[in-house]
Amino acid sequence: MPEPTIPRKFELDEVMLAMDVVDTLRHQRSLVERELRSEDREQELIEKLKKIYAAQGLEVSDEVIVQGVRAMREERFVYRSTGKGVKKSLAHIYVNRGRWTRGAVMLMFAMVAVWVGYRFLFVLPAERGRTNLVRELTGRAGVQQGRMEGLRVQVNSTGDALKSALRSLSETDTPAIRRLADRVRQSLTAASGRLDTVEKLPSLSGIDADNVAERFAEIELRLRERNELLGLAQKDLEDAQAAIDSISVFREGVSGLDELREEALKDAREPGVAGKIEAIFGNAVSAAEAGDLENLRTARQKLQYVRDMLRQEYTIQIVSRPGTPSGVWRYPADIRTARNYYLIVEAITAGGQRLTMPVTSEEDAGVRMVSEWGLRVDQSVYEQVRRDKEDDGIVNRKIVGTKKRGYLSPEYSVSTTGAAITDW
Repeated sequence: MPEPTIPRKFELDEVMLAMDVVDTLRHQRSLVERELRSEDREQELIEKLKKIYAAQGLEVSDEVIVQGVRAMREERFVYRSTGKGVKKSLAHIYVNRGRWTRGAVMLMFAMVAVWVGYRFLFVLPAERGRTNLVRELTGRAGVQQGRMEGLRVQVNSTGDALKSALRSLSETDTPAIRRLADRVRQSLTAASGRLDTVEKLPSLSGIDADNVAERFAEIELRLRERNELLGLAQKDLEDAQAAIDSISVFREGVSGLDELREEALKDAREPGVAGKIEAIFGNAVSAAEAGDLENLRTARQKLQYVRDMLRQEYTIQIVSRPGTPSGVWRYPADIRTARNYYLIVEAITAGGQRLTMPVTSEEDAGVRMVSEWGLRVDQSVYEQVRRDKEDDGIVNRKIVGTKKRGYLSPEYSVSTTGAAITDW
């Protein structure tokens, strides 16, 4: 009985050499195709493979080469797909776990970057915007609250100012003052009413970043309403203060009118001046009753001027100084066939003080405060003064008029109409 053939176990090196033989045969595809067409040529292929390995300095046994050739024929080391399946898919995933892990990590980082960018570019700016809007609206509401409190204080102080303005002056003194006082009270009442309305408007509390967007239109409307009411209250108080100022002006204008009249009448000596004083006083009283501040101020100034002028004493002298003319002549308006002659004069008190006088120019009817003016005289007077100055450079007879106490008009010692000019 023949002995059973025991399969020979190949060492690992032999297996590796056999695989290398197969790999060499794959790279030498044309050689394999040509030599493996028949089994008779197999030996020749083995010999050629031995020469290839020998050229590389490798000694490979015939048995290993034979095993490699047979493995090539049998496609023993050729990978054949096992088809699709869950196990295969899981195996592929496991084998490629490194690539999947890198992809997952990159995807996670990309998602984190997108989230961070979205938060920094959109979420945080929106939150800051809402926070700033809350701060702005709250600030505006606080400013309005402070303004309202300030107007409350102003209402009280304006009421005290009205009492002070009326304290030394009875409301029955003039109808104008009574009307002004009523106007102040009405304005203060209106201002207080508007401030009460502001306090009764819905509260602006509870504003935060979560609801500011929804409540913005409502809050903006309330702030505008409050601002309009506060503006109207402010205007009411300004009107009240203007009326109080007018009362003060009236008080100053009316106060002492009787005294001014009495003083002026007491000093008056010139005929007709008393009637002039009474007329000015009557204009002042009428202006006060009508509430005409401008005419009241003008009438009082005239009355005071008349009183002061009646008390003055001075002489009117021809100006006689080097470099200063003592007389001038002018053509009348639109006339070149005649001349008007003027002496340049000034007012000097007994103590030698040079006065500044209000003088009306006959050329334009303007009243100016001047220390020198041109007094219109006859041509003969003008020529006489001119010759007097040509003799020695000075005017020897300088005094041309005297103004006495109790008189408004001076007495002239030369022929004159009293007309004057203030510019030459």
